[in-house]
Amino acid sequence: MPETHSKYFFKEANCSSLNESSDIIIVTDNFSTPENIGSIIRLAANVNASKVIVIGSEACRQSKVKKTAGAAMGHVKVEWHAADSFSIPDEYQLIALETVEGARDLYEKALPNKMAIVLGNEKYGISQEMLGRCDGAVYIPMPGAIKSMNVSHAATACIFEWIRQNLK
Repeated sequence: MPETHSKYFFKEANCSSLNESSDIIIVTDNFSTPENIGSIIRLAANVNASKVIVIGSEACRQSKVKKTAGAAMGHVKVEWHAADSFSIPDEYQLIALETVEGARDLYEKALPNKMAIVLGNEKYGISQEMLGRCDGAVYIPMPGAIKSMNVSHAATACIFEWIRQNLK
């Protein structure tokens, strides 16, 4: 039986590479659950995001964030900011992952090569202030009876669609 561990599977033959001009930043807007922040950091390391910007969330216990993120903490830059003190480089588009008027179907929208994806609070979504800063919004179509997802799962669906669109 062949070895099933990912360190053996993901050799150059099984790795995808992105267009050289592509990059992603993940922005969390006032998460209340430290485990979700940790999951986002782990996801960021999986996809080689340039950084994670954590807005608000000062009350989240760092020990729980680090425990969930695991080894990913050493592989991705994490910045903690107040809502009025963060910025992204000019060449990035700030895109909300949110069910808001005007949002476009994730699978029908061409996502920008340089994207900063904004993820909202687990209960209240993205703040109005943050939505006002965004260049656009996308949503994940959900044909089932339940119309919500855990924020880290939603982020995964969105970011892997971004990867699919930006493969070499």
